[in-house]
Amino acid sequence: MEKLTKHKIFTMEDAKRNTLLTVAMRKFAKNGYKKTTTDEIISEAEISKGLLFHYFGTKKGLYTFLFEYASTTIMQDFYAQIDMKERDVLKRLRKMFLLKLELTNKYPAIFDFVSSAYFEKDPIVSEKINKYSTEMFFDAQKEILKDIDLSLFKENNDIQKIIDIIIYTLRGYSETQASQGKLIEDYNKEHERYIREIDEYITVLRTAFYK
Repeated sequence: MEKLTKHKIFTMEDAKRNTLLTVAMRKFAKNGYKKTTTDEIISEAEISKGLLFHYFGTKKGLYTFLFEYASTTIMQDFYAQIDMKERDVLKRLRKMFLLKLELTNKYPAIFDFVSSAYFEKDPIVSEKINKYSTEMFFDAQKEILKDIDLSLFKENNDIQKIIDIIIYTLRGYSETQASQGKLIEDYNKEHERYIREIDEYITVLRTAFYK
């Protein structure tokens, strides 16, 4: 976030900046990159087009900044609340899954925007978004797997492959629940099902790989 906070948008008054970023994220989340115009953003945010381009240069500059800002905001809060004292990786991952559900309601506009960005196909921004998303996933994976208790796993197995299977399974489950156009209100309706199903997967993984 330190690098982001040096962006000149942070010289804008807080309330105006927050309004602009929230409006832009909501518009992009609803309509996608191509169909969202800077005119509708500045109209609702009540700033001039000149001011918008002064801060971001282009619509692409605005969109890519928003993705990095949104992702960083979520992950900072996420890391701050992770219980790294829990060394059972399956328990840790379950708590992380529940934390993610909590954060969706804390940052609704951010989560809607980030979710929509994963499905963005416009080549003007998709390549950069995909690259940043991949880097963020591997950084998160390193953090998640710090100091886990390897003695919990069955002996005579390839521990790294087991960990890979656990990560791919739970990541795959999360990705199958996402779909283009799905918003926070849609996810909220299914929280209980998500928790039940993630617990079922964790039970299977624990039975297969733990002593």
